[in-house]
Amino acid sequence: MKLLILALDGFDPNLFSRWRDQLPNLSLIADQGEFHPVASTLPPMTFPAWSSFLTGVNPGKHGIFDFTERLPGRLAVRFVNATRRRYPTFLRLASAQGLSVGSIGLPTTYPPEPLSGYQIAGFDTPLPSRADPSYVFPRELAAKIERRMGGYYFGDFNESRIGRRWHRRVLKKLAASLQRKRDLVRFLQKEIPVDLLLVHVGETDTVGHHFWSFCDPGSPRRVPSCDLELADAIQTIYRSADDLVGDLMRACQPEAAIVISDHGMGGASDRMVYLNRFLAEKGFLRFSKSPSWSPWMGKLKTLGMKRMPYRLQQQFFKVASGSIASRIESLQRFSGIDWSNTVAYSEELNYFPAIYLNLQGREPLGVVSPERTDGVLNEIQAALLTWRDPADGSAIVRAVHRRDEIYFGPEIAFAPDLILELNQPDGYSYGLGKSADSRAKFGWRRLDASEYVGYKGASMNGSHRQHGTFVIAADAPLSPIQSDFSLLDLAPTILSLLDIPIPTWMDGRSLLAGSKTGPDMSVLLVEDYPYSPQQERNLQKRLIDLGYLG
Repeated sequence: MKLLILALDGFDPNLFSRWRDQLPNLSLIADQGEFHPVASTLPPMTFPAWSSFLTGVNPGKHGIFDFTERLPGRLAVRFVNATRRRYPTFLRLASAQGLSVGSIGLPTTYPPEPLSGYQIAGFDTPLPSRADPSYVFPRELAAKIERRMGGYYFGDFNESRIGRRWHRRVLKKLAASLQRKRDLVRFLQKEIPVDLLLVHVGETDTVGHHFWSFCDPGSPRRVPSCDLELADAIQTIYRSADDLVGDLMRACQPEAAIVISDHGMGGASDRMVYLNRFLAEKGFLRFSKSPSWSPWMGKLKTLGMKRMPYRLQQQFFKVASGSIASRIESLQRFSGIDWSNTVAYSEELNYFPAIYLNLQGREPLGVVSPERTDGVLNEIQAALLTWRDPADGSAIVRAVHRRDEIYFGPEIAFAPDLILELNQPDGYSYGLGKSADSRAKFGWRRLDASEYVGYKGASMNGSHRQHGTFVIAADAPLSPIQSDFSLLDLAPTILSLLDIPIPTWMDGRSLLAGSKTGPDMSVLLVEDYPYSPQQERNLQKRLIDLGYLG
């Protein structure tokens, strides 16, 4: 079986349905097979979503909930990489069964795995915009890519410094990046032909985050423009991605093809919420009266990302000493709080609405005893569900989940205590802000018109949605798609297509009728090791540019 998997990041199923007549290559795959929305992780986030896709297990088992993880007994975080994942990828399982396997650019694949073919790691590689040989397996392939393609780039523009004509320039860069990826795959197919090829396309995610306000006439953050290029930007990149799909199908001639996205995409509202401000208003948190490092860290990072030239930023991160990335990130997340008078708090990540208890024995200054945990969680849940939007009186929070309601497995201790689902007023998602922001006087505010476009690290005008896109064309009988169909079902389905037995530890189930299970292959765990200080600095730089750290 020769299988091609196209991972179109943030590729939205509703937009695909709307534009199918303009996306002939993707539509042909769907017409020859099936198209369905697919549930992402909750929340729909890049690292846990792609890790669940790769392993077929939920974050409570594979252990990746975010770009970082909490350090036990400390109010501090460290950045994680693929070695934090506790279960093997289907790529490695297929390689162990003798298939030749290639993987290009998928997030959560650094360090690259020793596959039978090759692997080029994704943007979590701890390097600036241009990668060196450590991002490739086998390493000697990097030199060939350098000679033939001029190297491999994760992005050569700053997404946290958006000024005049930025969008026009970036739109051209996104199109050029798709062309480079097309050329790269053609080269690799000749150099190292493989049975299983996985290609990641991040441009479909980037355009959705930054161009929604130009493309959606109904957006509350609408930015009127006479520039038709901006108004059609998302559609343009979707068409370019479709061209790439057609080119790869012709170059690879697969017997089966899968198109998958880690989540969907939609518009962001002009309404912002601040979880720690809300918790303080309800008496669950008290801010410190002493000066907080948090706003200073935020201002320093924002100033550096906006004002410092991009190449100089890269040099700064190279020469900075110590584990500065983790320390800065930890200071911003955990400073400014009076811990002795705080029951619960949020790290206020702009992509992860969640709350932790200040728990005795876990947090160094914990005040909530284990026997009080259940009662306090009940109180916070009730308060969140009664939180009302001042604009129209509607509920801000749709649902509040305890972590063991979403995740299961030995790694759930690393998850937040409460995970929130926020409502979407008029179909647009709330922005999540940091309470250290001087404009955040209360738990809710409206953006000024000058903030509508947004930027990475703040509230971007397009945001993730819970369902991504799944398209499959294969000469194999498929079982009916169930209502709970999710990313967890992809790894077992892929193994079934490759006639590889599905390990019983996988949480997902194959979509192919008559799939085989077990006997279990070795779990093939990789030693967990943190990034070096240098790698952490570079990774933080990439995540800030990509908007996941503010």
